[in-house]
Amino acid sequence: MNPKGLVNFKGLYGDNRSPLVPNFIHHELLETRSKIYDWEIHEHLHTDLYQVFIIQSGSGVLRSENKEFAIASPCLITIPANTLHGFMFQPEIVGEVITFSESFLESLFKNSPKIGLEISRLKQLSFPNGDSIFNRILFLKTEIMKELLEENPEKQAVLQSLFQLLFLTIYRQALTQSSPVTTSDNRTLQYFQGFQKSIKKSLQESKSINQYANELNITAVHLNRICQNLVQKSALQVVHEYLINEAKKYLLNTTYSISEVSYFLNFKDPAHFTRLFKKYTGVAPSEFRKN
Repeated sequence: MNPKGLVNFKGLYGDNRSPLVPNFIHHELLETRSKIYDWEIHEHLHTDLYQVFIIQSGSGVLRSENKEFAIASPCLITIPANTLHGFMFQPEIVGEVITFSESFLESLFKNSPKIGLEISRLKQLSFPNGDSIFNRILFLKTEIMKELLEENPEKQAVLQSLFQLLFLTIYRQALTQSSPVTTSDNRTLQYFQGFQKSIKKSLQESKSINQYANELNITAVHLNRICQNLVQKSALQVVHEYLINEAKKYLLNTTYSISEVSYFLNFKDPAHFTRLFKKYTGVAPSEFRKN
């Protein structure tokens, strides 16, 4: 596949506005967006978003890398980040989609790699009519939606608990069913996924783009071309944006000083960290924390 043919959205389908916040969560009915596009969602990907489609009734087709899979309701479809996917829905379909940042999912199961691995695959999980597990998923989804709409104490903690229960239910169901719908044979996506994983593992190291490229057995020029094709950024910008997102988590959720945060992220000079943070966010770390 020609990498230039990959359609990547920074936000939801059809939305190329600014990148989303680390704890982004969004919910909508399938018909909300699908109806606009005459029930056909062309193949695309999201480099930083994970999606769960919960389909109660109706039918359609799931497309991934030019392969087609019939949608048999009731079912649940998981779409990890960096996964090519598209749909052709029948107008009578009833369902919804929950979209959230990949970093939010990682925070839920950072100490449970087995669960993280199992749910980070494109899957369609089917449920016989009246299946109690599907009813449990619908119940948890309803509780999540209620929590999103209301402003209650410890809202984030409750959301994390509900999402953990939802994904534990998905994980257990996935273990009882077949292997993933498909695995990517697109080298461009595989290289980019490997690059992202390496960035996350190397948070406490100072690696050059050449070193990242060498790990993937490609040249730095090739790595930059991949990043430009997929996210319209250089490889260095991809690294910097990951560091800035990690910095935001420290600034919002801890009392560490700016210098300590810069140290955790392996910046030798806090002033350099401050300049880089301001370059990407428009404000200094101290102002970001205040606001």
